[in-house]
Amino acid sequence: MTNKEMLTDKIMTGLRQEVERFLATLDPSVETLDEAEAKSRSFAMACGAVAQRARVACLLEAQRYGAVGPHVATAAGGIAFFERYEERWVLTHLGRLRIRRAYYWDPDNKEGILPLDERWSLDEREPSPALRRSIGMVSAEIPFVRGRRLVKQLSLSDLPEKRFQESGEALGEKLKRAKQASADMTFPMLRDPSVGVPDIPVSERFGTLYVQMDGGRLNTTTEGWGEPKVATVYWGHDIVDVSKDRRCILKTEYVAVLGDADELAKRLWEVACRWKWWTAERGVGLGDGAPWIWNRAADLFPNAIQILDRYHAEEHIWGVGRQVYGGVGKQKDKRGEKVVKLTAKDIKTRQWAKARVDELEAGDVLAILRNLRQLRPKRRAVRKAVEDLIDYFDTNRERMRYDKYIEQGLTIGTGTIESGIKNVVNQRMKGCGMRWAVDRAEDMLHLRAAYLSDVGEGHQLLAA
Repeated sequence: MTNKEMLTDKIMTGLRQEVERFLATLDPSVETLDEAEAKSRSFAMACGAVAQRARVACLLEAQRYGAVGPHVATAAGGIAFFERYEERWVLTHLGRLRIRRAYYWDPDNKEGILPLDERWSLDEREPSPALRRSIGMVSAEIPFVRGRRLVKQLSLSDLPEKRFQESGEALGEKLKRAKQASADMTFPMLRDPSVGVPDIPVSERFGTLYVQMDGGRLNTTTEGWGEPKVATVYWGHDIVDVSKDRRCILKTEYVAVLGDADELAKRLWEVACRWKWWTAERGVGLGDGAPWIWNRAADLFPNAIQILDRYHAEEHIWGVGRQVYGGVGKQKDKRGEKVVKLTAKDIKTRQWAKARVDELEAGDVLAILRNLRQLRPKRRAVRKAVEDLIDYFDTNRERMRYDKYIEQGLTIGTGTIESGIKNVVNQRMKGCGMRWAVDRAEDMLHLRAAYLSDVGEGHQLLAA
């Protein structure tokens, strides 16, 4: 009898036993659809567990339980000798498996080696690689307590809450280490482009590569409120119109850190290199006006077009208009059923702000500055607001040429990264009463960024 025939016979024997158990619980006169579905789902998973146990047993025997001879070379340069076989439990989606593996001992380096664990990507934790990925994805989406219940409901695995959380965080830490290693490898290219950046002729470059950066807020247990920083990278040709007023990006990759802006820039550079930024006909950096964004964008991509988010600029105009003229513009009543009549101050505020917004859309920042400098507010706080807005527009005037940007078909809003802050940080990490240890917050940020990205090493690890 061949191995395949023996495996088939073993699986069929186990399946017959499961079928008998399944039919033994049948009571057609009183059973409901819900009960039938629950029992059928349990039966299907039990059948899968039978097949998995038999298949893994076959693999273990064929691979000699990881034994590779009387001795094996170690990563430390030593020699490890076969000592014994060890057994361990591995938790999978279809229940627990007992796995036997060859154990080698390096007497010089005092190190034990389990070749099968390395080959099958088993670590010191009980969950299998596939189950770890599922735990990581669920942990990235919802709190650990609810995630554990969901995984238990949809599989035959039942980890204690603490171990479930540890598995999710461990995957985030693994992603962080991998990202750090990749960033360390590509960082020399930033200071010395001759290290590895190809010289692409201008005629062969194609498309527009967008980079957006922004910061959020996150409460930590030791440092209080911190600023997680998030960046995203995508190609202009991946932007598609979903409706008249809505666009969607088909492929984007997120980078998130709890550290400083330089750390984000280092990780962002690694992503941009994987996206082969040097093949782009032009690069575009979008931001809300924070100096750290422009400084890092100029350092990473000195030839990129920098664009200030137009909607932030409009908000600043309306804010000063309300302070200068005392109105609020268009109003609605509390129930939102009708528009409340505008006062004279409201009309004046609206007229002034609308005129400045029209100048902004036309790219005429000088006209806005002339008008602002003509204002003579009496209150000190209002004068300060006007002076700040003058400085804001004067500093960013070259980033506000919206007429030319629109003519070139460029994106002029930072909606992608603002939604990225909400998705990567807020939805998972700013729940009611949530406070994070700094290291765990870092792990979760990397896990969320990988989970929400459409491409990248982290995305591939979770989707494998």
